[in-house]
Amino acid sequence: MRTRNIIILGFTGAALVGCTTSLVERDYGKSNRALVAAQTANPTTLTTPSTAPVTGVDQQYSKAVLKALREGVSKPEEVSRDIVIKLPGSQ
Repeated sequence: MRTRNIIILGFTGAALVGCTTSLVERDYGKSNRALVAAQTANPTTLTTPSTAPVTGVDQQYSKAVLKALREGVSKPEEVSRDIVIKLPGSQ
């Protein structure tokens, strides 16, 4: 009977220790929230977003984005090549 109680107590203790959160788990998401807050021009929009549509875009920025997207597309001959995977011990 005494051994059984000790075993049950050990399992209960292990289960309780497994349910606690670590310091790392408590910090999950803080980095992301800090980055979003730092990159937001108007912080009040994070809690109360505007329903008004965006009326304008920076022309230089949009041209640069489109140029990067168009130049970043792979050429068809580059995409059509076979993918070769070499494993150790094979020829």
